[in-house]
Amino acid sequence: MHKNLQAFCTLTGLASLLIMISFGTLSAQTDYAAEADQAYEKMAFSTSAQEYIKAYAKVKEIDEKGRIAFMTGESFRMMLEPAAAEEWYDKAIGLRYGANDPSVFLVYGDVMHSQQSFDDAIEWYVAYKENGGDGDVADARIEQADNDALELDEPSSRYIVDNLLLLNSDGYDFGVGYASKKADEIVFASSRESSTGSGEDPITGQSYMDLFRSEQDKKDRWSTPAPLNSTINTEFNEGTVAFDRKYKNIYFTRCISDDESSFACDLYRAAAMGSKYGPSEVIELINRDENDSSQVGHPSFTIDNDFLMFVSDLEGGYGGKDIWYVAYDSKEDTFGDPVNLGENINTSGDEMFPNMRYDGTLFFSSTNGNMGGLDILSAAPAEGIMKFEKATTVPYPLNSSADDFSIVFKDGEDAGIFTSSRVGGKGKDDLYSFTLPDMKFCFRANVYDYDTGNPLMAAVEVNGSNGDSWTFTADADGGLELCGDEIKKNATYDVDVELQGYISTGDRFATAGLSESTTFAREYFLKEVVLDQEYQMPLVLYAFNEAELLVNDDVNGADSLAYLLDIMERNETYVIQLESHTDSRGKDNYNQELSQLRAQTCVDYLVGAGIERNRLVAVGRGESMLLVSDSEINRMKTEEDKERAHQANRRTVFRIMRFDYVPGE
Repeated sequence: MHKNLQAFCTLTGLASLLIMISFGTLSAQTDYAAEADQAYEKMAFSTSAQEYIKAYAKVKEIDEKGRIAFMTGESFRMMLEPAAAEEWYDKAIGLRYGANDPSVFLVYGDVMHSQQSFDDAIEWYVAYKENGGDGDVADARIEQADNDALELDEPSSRYIVDNLLLLNSDGYDFGVGYASKKADEIVFASSRESSTGSGEDPITGQSYMDLFRSEQDKKDRWSTPAPLNSTINTEFNEGTVAFDRKYKNIYFTRCISDDESSFACDLYRAAAMGSKYGPSEVIELINRDENDSSQVGHPSFTIDNDFLMFVSDLEGGYGGKDIWYVAYDSKEDTFGDPVNLGENINTSGDEMFPNMRYDGTLFFSSTNGNMGGLDILSAAPAEGIMKFEKATTVPYPLNSSADDFSIVFKDGEDAGIFTSSRVGGKGKDDLYSFTLPDMKFCFRANVYDYDTGNPLMAAVEVNGSNGDSWTFTADADGGLELCGDEIKKNATYDVDVELQGYISTGDRFATAGLSESTTFAREYFLKEVVLDQEYQMPLVLYAFNEAELLVNDDVNGADSLAYLLDIMERNETYVIQLESHTDSRGKDNYNQELSQLRAQTCVDYLVGAGIERNRLVAVGRGESMLLVSDSEINRMKTEEDKERAHQANRRTVFRIMRFDYVPGE
């Protein structure tokens, strides 16, 4: 890797600073642009922008002038200054630079995309494709822009995100870590003017990064951020922080550089001493020699404090920068050998800013997300030590079309802080709070007479698997609702609807597995109890010439009997008669025998399901009670119509014979 990886050392959220540049070319450079090109190669983008602007005024040759304009735009893009980048891309396109290098259209689209100007972004992606750019890349960007536009209109998650204005500056603010168990104290990195030292970072054009501390009062207001003491902050860059489980030590990244060279970034730590910290010391996780340029940063402990995760471009990884981990022995205060987190986490791009939520889910950021820029991804824990399921991109608004990264969670809560360069921020990278409000569940029901449709003032009982229960009487309109905070998540609720003189009914609803607020709307139709009246039930099917319930890949005859089973369980005093019928084909005696066997099959099934046999009577009617007569069938024009008529005759129904049964008699 290039030795001057100050971009990684700075550890800002500039995803573009963390990726080796693939657009543009530094060939055919002029003497005027030589210093600018050298600064750009070293990722000193603030310096390169200034030098390119000087060179632009001096160069006369059109192609080179177009290249310089493009590289000026690139320098500003890397510093998250989109308006300036647009201005210089326009100049480059006006000088027909796109004829030589269509990537100017692509990065122009990316700049517009990051500002949520999706229609403009799509126009530039189309221009990139039409001017010889990679069609697959253009199509993927266009699809992403369309998807991001939809997310803004119809967010797919319930997260609420707010800019932490009291903490943010007009520069870079990022990489927060909770410094107390109550999550009422934080430390984060910032390039604000109160940073240590008077130097200017040639990458960003701002002050070198320092670590700042803020506390939250009882009204949840954050105090003005104050820099940490001089044992932590230096004239160089200090970045992303983490704390051990007991908050006794702070872990952070420091990158030392001077006018002549930049040295590899490493992890440091210092002991907490109240609001201050003791001397800092380097944590040697890798063996370095004087020529080793491997970068180490972004520390984060697992929940149990047994492993320290970090980011590095060590050999043996999957891409540019990967997430690694080492075992940590707190008793001996020793660290093991680095282990890569594997292909479910790391990709050919860059993976950074790891953090583990209270439930063991890993969150991190990657250049291979699907929301644009640097995206936050999550991976659920899998079986094995430090194993995780395949990572997926978290939804809007935690992610946006800009850079989103460095997410941390409060202990036991789906809430915390992350960093983003999204539109509407106070500075270049800002801190944002996020919360996941509780889901709201509502149960609304209406009860009606099955035959007349009139509302019924029935009794409705709701019983939850968590022990909660309620009993209502429907109002004059047959309605009722349970729409406060009573219905809880991860619970199942059984509903029983009863009214004297009617067959009781009910059903079940569940909140387990739901990710959105939900209203459970139900309509219950009660059938009046009439003794010795035929009641229809769902069709019970049998194979031809068989008495066993038909069960195959397409149908399960037992499912139809679940309807009657539910009635019998809810109405424990009912004695019912099950009647099976056949069509008119076949001999009378045979059909009578077959129908009796089929009725008995239904009875046996219900007994097997727990219904007392004394409550069930099996009666076979054969072909004696046809719904559709033979003469009607014979007048039908098609065989399909005739077969449907025969099927209507092959039915199983039930009658309520008594409703005074005493259970156990």
